[in-house]
Amino acid sequence: MKLTHRPLRTAVVAAAAGAVAMSVAVTGPAQATTQVSKPSFELLSAADMPPAETAWRAGPVEQGAGGDRFCVETLIPDAGSVHRRFHTDLETGGNQIVHEAPSVREARKLTRELREAVENCAERYAKQYPEAEVNERDHGRVHAIHTALPEFSHDVNMFGLARSGKRVTLVEWGRIGKLEDAPVRDFKRTLRTAVDKLR
Repeated sequence: MKLTHRPLRTAVVAAAAGAVAMSVAVTGPAQATTQVSKPSFELLSAADMPPAETAWRAGPVEQGAGGDRFCVETLIPDAGSVHRRFHTDLETGGNQIVHEAPSVREARKLTRELREAVENCAERYAKQYPEAEVNERDHGRVHAIHTALPEFSHDVNMFGLARSGKRVTLVEWGRIGKLEDAPVRDFKRTLRTAVDKLR
């Protein structure tokens, strides 16, 4: 199980005391990703992300789910998925994954699995890193998790999960900070926009 104390904002962080710390925004070592033609639905744009200290930048839409992800790991299949990464100049990052399932039934199943993974993420993290400080808040469709390992920064990540028909989307956001630094209301607006663009 690969879990991280680093948010969406950075690349891979050096290992410390034998515990590998990875970013939510990256998949570990460089992986081959393929830019895809425009799908039949839209993904979020930089303007849709919650307000930040500096402007958001959106990467290209890429094939697949983007690899191993904090909390949800590899639950989202690469087949039928696309993703887009977002970043700012000041320690804030994000990601959106959209998976189009073969049927509504399978989309519902994946949504349940992802929701369970996010809701249990803090508990799993605390078991893997007993020395870590871990806090979480459930905001309905949005879940916020604060993590901090000794001698490392405090990081906060938010996860938004929604479904429209056969399409399931996971939106991630992260930065240095604590739970009170998470813009929950703005992130909920971002998630609503993500769902509207799937229809």
